[in-house]
Amino acid sequence: MCERCGLRPQSYHGRRWCYDCKPGCGGRPLPCRRCGSVGDYWSEGLCRRCHQRAPARPESCRDCLAWGARRTHKWLCGGCQSWRVLQATTSACVSCGRVLAINNRGACRLCWLQTRDQSQRNEPIDVPAANRHGQQLALANMSSSKNGWRPHPRRDFRRPPYTAPRPEPRPAPWPDQLNLFAFRPIQDPALRYGFGDPPNPQLARLLDQLVCEHAEQHGWSEQQTTRARVGLRVLQARCGITATPIKATDVLQLTALGLSANSLLTALSSNTLLEEDRIPAIKTWFTRAIHDLPEPMAAELRTWFDVLYNGSTIPPRSHPRSGTTIETRTRWALPTLHAWADAGHHSLREISREDVFAVLPASGTARATLGGALRSIFGTLKRRKILFLNPMARVSVGNMERRIPMPLNTANLRTAFNSTDPVQAALTALIGVHGLRSSEVCALQLTDVRDGRIHLTGRTIPIAQPAKARLDAYLDERDRRWPNSINPHLFIHCWSATTTGPVQRPWVTERLGMSAQALRQDRIVDEAQATGGDLRRICDFFGVTMNTAEHYATILNHPDLDTQPTRPDTSS
Repeated sequence: MCERCGLRPQSYHGRRWCYDCKPGCGGRPLPCRRCGSVGDYWSEGLCRRCHQRAPARPESCRDCLAWGARRTHKWLCGGCQSWRVLQATTSACVSCGRVLAINNRGACRLCWLQTRDQSQRNEPIDVPAANRHGQQLALANMSSSKNGWRPHPRRDFRRPPYTAPRPEPRPAPWPDQLNLFAFRPIQDPALRYGFGDPPNPQLARLLDQLVCEHAEQHGWSEQQTTRARVGLRVLQARCGITATPIKATDVLQLTALGLSANSLLTALSSNTLLEEDRIPAIKTWFTRAIHDLPEPMAAELRTWFDVLYNGSTIPPRSHPRSGTTIETRTRWALPTLHAWADAGHHSLREISREDVFAVLPASGTARATLGGALRSIFGTLKRRKILFLNPMARVSVGNMERRIPMPLNTANLRTAFNSTDPVQAALTALIGVHGLRSSEVCALQLTDVRDGRIHLTGRTIPIAQPAKARLDAYLDERDRRWPNSINPHLFIHCWSATTTGPVQRPWVTERLGMSAQALRQDRIVDEAQATGGDLRRICDFFGVTMNTAEHYATILNHPDLDTQPTRPDTSS
């Protein structure tokens, strides 16, 4: 960190000041090498918005400019993420001119929201006219029915206001008076959607009973149970379901009606009544990513994708890779593949070693990432006998550059450790005191924390007293909010409480208010300083390899750590 202000990291390696405090600099940092921004410089040639370790403060959405977007979602609000998935066309907006995802009327999401708010009944839709005087900005992720928001009915300013008096409420019936038309709490709301009754009443009763049993077993609320039962009847009537299993794509159609689909998917899947026919998101993304490549090259890439996604049971055998691995390698290789296609190459069979050396960087992380992606593509196609020669054979690509781990701001650590939020305090204690990985925190179960110890795969960690107090506070809060939840995992939230699955790593980072990986690295750095670089102790305590421990030992006697404040006291 800067030794003068203590708020920003050093400008670059070997300097003790940030650009704002460096003498003679005048506060003129270099532009960000990723986005080109010249404001809010952070470190390593990146601005605060692009740097992975910079504090993740909320900012404006990249597409609709709504305030509240975060780095965990690539600076996009929830609405713009869905908009990009549904609107695959990317072009210049007819109103603002920005190159974004547009709908069938040529409007981006920001201009379309303004057009929808200004539209009048029985009037033609004119996107440029509706946005002539600007757009109304909003807060991100607020227009959802889950947080109480309800859309305002479309206004028609030509219609006179309705001034008729409200009808008087119906008088209460006498105690011995029966209802002429008895209200059925499940059947009647389902009939309002206009699809009638289910075609197989016996199957409808059986499925309704299974959903009720699943809801009672998993601690669903009455409202969630009712919505699932109503949605189940509407699903059977709309799709004409007379037998099981039920297709998952049919269940997802309930979302357009405002009904719950996730609850039904969970209940049907647990009773083995669901036919999974959904196309995985990675397949849709990959098809869209290579659609503008020449067909021979795209066919070869589809073969490579099939081998990585499904694995291979015939020689040469291989295990399936995760969707994240496939997407990462594809993103690394796409710019080079597009460059080869623009140069006139229609197939990867035309690529020679000279073409590979021409695009491969000299060294560093860029060479390692691009080389690893091309090695995977050419090596897989060569083993499948689609290519005659592998141009990446015997080409050294090196390894990714490893940055020197540095401690975090102790003020943020102290605030999170002493937070009044039991979830944030417990997460900070487990990661910041005992050095758990975010994946280990997500997979941690209630039975793994017992006898004053945390039992992980390969090691057992005694719980410090401050961490134990914060875990007890979180467990009390967990039992108060979800007393009927049967989720075996230690950390749950409002969505996972009614299931048996773990929370995801983005949720851990969001509740921490900082990067979980950076917090774990800060704890390892502190341990390396306290023990004088005891590599065996670092390996045993944090479950890392000897090479990783040696990497953390490089921070000993680092000049930038001489003025660092100490970590918050965790002894009480």
